[in-house]
Amino acid sequence: MSNWDLMMPGMGLTAIGITGVTIAYSGIAHTFIDGMHALTGLTLFLGLIFLAAGILEGGVSTSNKAKATTLVILGISFSFGLAALNFNSVTTIPTFAGVMLIIAVPAIVIAYVTMKMPQYAKPVSIIFILAVGVAVASYVAFGLIGPSQYLVPPPVEEEMPAAPVSTAPVFKISILKDSSIQGNPDYDPDMAQVPIGNVIEWTNDDVAAHTVTSAADAGAAFDSSLISAGDTFKLDTAKLSPGKYDYMCIVHPFMTASFELGDVTEQPEAKLTEDATVSEPSSVIPEPTPSETPAEVPAETAPITPQEPAEEPVEAPPTEEQLAETIVSIPAGSSVPGCEATNECFIPSSITIVTGNTVTWTNDDTAAHTVTSGMDATPDGTFDSSLLPAGKTFSFKFESSGEYPYYCMVHPWMTGKVTVE
Repeated sequence: MSNWDLMMPGMGLTAIGITGVTIAYSGIAHTFIDGMHALTGLTLFLGLIFLAAGILEGGVSTSNKAKATTLVILGISFSFGLAALNFNSVTTIPTFAGVMLIIAVPAIVIAYVTMKMPQYAKPVSIIFILAVGVAVASYVAFGLIGPSQYLVPPPVEEEMPAAPVSTAPVFKISILKDSSIQGNPDYDPDMAQVPIGNVIEWTNDDVAAHTVTSAADAGAAFDSSLISAGDTFKLDTAKLSPGKYDYMCIVHPFMTASFELGDVTEQPEAKLTEDATVSEPSSVIPEPTPSETPAEVPAETAPITPQEPAEEPVEAPPTEEQLAETIVSIPAGSSVPGCEATNECFIPSSITIVTGNTVTWTNDDTAAHTVTSGMDATPDGTFDSSLLPAGKTFSFKFESSGEYPYYCMVHPWMTGKVTVE
């Protein structure tokens, strides 16, 4: 005789589980796929177990209520199962059906053993429960971290062709050689007319590192970070609004230039010239002619060398070994090649301290620098200040004796050495 006390909660749980799964597969909500699939599926499975136990308790029931309930549940289950297989493209349906079989088969076997051989019901039930648990855990584990990872969606490599940038015309701008010297020409063209949709490509033809940073918003519109010698930075102007954009080099704030975005339809000829060479005169506003800028170079470079007598800090070199802190100055004008000839890129360029002392570097220049341990422009990882803006300091405590050469990554001719005794 069937146990109605088990069948009642079984019917309720089964109905709730079927409802949740149905709502998920119908597209009304993403319950099964995105979050609550475990809860609705587990509710459905528990309901079926309670139903099976209640219907089959004491043998195969001949009760009309049990028969009617069984037929209703089977009818609903098969109906929704067929609908899901025929009208839905969800890839997890085979997995769902497999889990249903994992639950249904042990339930039928346990019910049969309970009816025919009740003395074996408990050990058989334990074996099936453990086997199902191990099977499910193994399936999930191998599917997530196994060699094939069949439960992990494959990487969408199709999104990689996000490079329609290569099909757009390229407008080339050069960061000129020796532009790190204040007064020299820096960007060519200095003022450019660029059609919207073009890709602007800056090439660093200098030996020092530079940046291309929007000046009005301090890099919010675009920022290249450090561009090493020979490297390039590309900017897709399709993401910008029409108008004029001023930009600068953060490392050398005196390096400034601008470009103006216009409508492509208004300047079809400019697009053709940009495809070939953007350094043509037609791409540059005729006001700043190349013959005028070099004429100003001697007038501006002359005052720079007199500024280098930042020899005042040399008058008080930290020669006392018992000092807890030693100050090293990065003098004004050290961003210009030439200070290495007199060992005045860092003042003092070579110091001797005792173990446990701290060295503090102060950037007294107008350009940004770094203090990076290593030599021949190769860092060794002992210390690194990253970009040190004008007026900022960097300190490092030396715990071990030895020689520590260092240099500036932005201006590799700037070198120094700390000897720890």
